This record gives sequence, structure tokens and C-alpha cells, in this order.
Amino acid sequence: MKKLQSFALRFLGGLFVLAVLVYGLFALTLAAIPTWGAAPEEVRLSLPGDEINDRPNILWTNAITIAAPPEQVWPWIAQLGDSRGAFYSYTFIENQVGALTGAADYKVTYTNADRIHPEWQNPQAGEALIQGMLKVHSYETGRYLLADSIQPAPFMWVWGWHLQPAQDGAATRLLVRFSIQVPPSMGDNPVMNFVLSAGGFVMQQNMLQGIQLRAAGGAEPAWTEALEIVLWLAALVCGLAAGWLYLGRRAWRGPLAVACLAVIVLFVLTFVQPPLLLRFGLDAALAGAVVWSGRS
Repeated sequence: MKKLQSFALRFLGGLFVLAVLVYGLFALTLAAIPTWGAAPEEVRLSLPGDEINDRPNILWTNAITIAAPPEQVWPWIAQLGDSRGAFYSYTFIENQVGALTGAADYKVTYTNADRIHPEWQNPQAGEALIQGMLKVHSYETGRYLLADSIQPAPFMWVWGWHLQPAQDGAATRLLVRFSIQVPPSMGDNPVMNFVLSAGGFVMQQNMLQGIQLRAAGGAEPAWTEALEIVLWLAALVCGLAAGWLYLGRRAWRGPLAVACLAVIVLFVLTFVQPPLLLRFGLDAALAGAVVWSGRS
């Protein structure tokens, strides 16, 4: 009976520590998402599309620097769209979400473009970017592409990609302003806001990095997504292994610390999305920490 009580106390204690850590990390991440990568003056900029959503429930201004002039970045922006160049993000997620939220005859399979397609360089107002959900509102070549939701929609969604010259025109600041305004009848739903913020940002962060890579002359091999999933799962396995050691070993402090470290690494892999080499390094460090805690 004492052993069972001791196991239950340890389990609940570890669960409490991890829950507090996860809550704190989500709180920090959600607070950072609305201005991720953007300077204060960029957040305050008045941009095309701001007048559409006058009281948004969700409003982000995210930014990234691209080592290429705006005219080199623009063609990748111009061909955004589910049936065009896709969104340079996680296609395995986009295809699942698209099938669930698209029109009844939605048959599009997302495939991220790896080159500039001349036939996709002239988006037209009203043209669908995400069938059943989002359409082209307006654009100005080399400056911005603005999309808004197709009516009727459960909420007003405005998404804009804005190019700002940087470093005397040798580089580009890509600003992405994302806003959602829900109908008053839906109220302020914290669960919906959480899902839209966390899930939407993961996809947008990967999109920003995808555009940055392609516009600067890089390429993303077809196996990249699969490898990122494997590395994410490897970090999860390390965390579970540390949790098992925490429950089964007398010396519990080391395994608990490693389990907490695994949670932090999972957040970094999910939201920061570092380069593959750094992901390998984080997983290797976690695996080494698990072995160390098991031998302690």
C-alpha cells in the first residue's frame, strides 16, 4: 500500500510540474505570436486590408527578412494558392484540413511549388486561394497580395503578404498580417481562439520560412516534412522515456528534469521550427540526457 501511495504521489507530482511547464510555455508562446519577428514600428504600420476587419478577435503581424530584393520575392507570393503553388507549409496538414473545410467538390491536393510558374503570376480579384474559404481581394505587383474570406463565412478572415525593401533594396522584409473577426453571435470563444492561434501560427511560421528559403535561391527536398515529423516524434519518445525513468527510479530528479527539457524541445520544434541540423542536435542532446539519467 505504501509503495502504491508513493507511486501515486510521484505520478501526480510529476504531472503537476509538467502541466505548469506546458501552461507557462503556451502562455509565453501565445503572447509572442501576434508580433513574432516584427519590429514595433512594423506592427503599427497601416497596411492594405486593415479597413476590412475593424474589430478583429485575432490580429497578427509576423515578419521575416529574406536575403533577396522584393522583385525576387514577389513571384513566390503571386503564385500562392491551394491549386497553384500552395503555401510552402506543411502539406500533410493542409491536405487534411482542406478536405474537412473545403467545398463539397473539393478535390485539390496541396503541392508546394519548387520553381516560379509563369502561368500563376497574375492573380485575379475574386480568384480562390483556398476553395470555399479564401479569395484574392487585391494586389499590387511587387508590393502586396491581399486575400479575404469568401462569403458567406463563419468569420471574416483577412490575410495579407506585404513586401518592404530592406538593406538598400538588397533584402526584403516580408510582413504577413493575419486577422479574424468572428460574428457577435459566436462570442469570444477561448478554445476556438487557442486552436486558431496555435495551429494557424505553426502553419504560417513554416510558410514564412518556406518563402524565405525559395526566394533566396534555396530548395526544400521532398523528404523534409517526413524528416521533421520523425525528429519531432524522437523528441516525444525521449520525453516519454524520461517519464518512465522518473516513475521507476529512486533517483527521480534527473529524469524529471529531462522530461521537462523534452517538453521545451517539443515547443521549439513546433513553434520556432529551427533548421534540420539544429533539430538533430536537440534530439541528440535529449537522447544523451535520457541515457545519463538512466545511469544515474
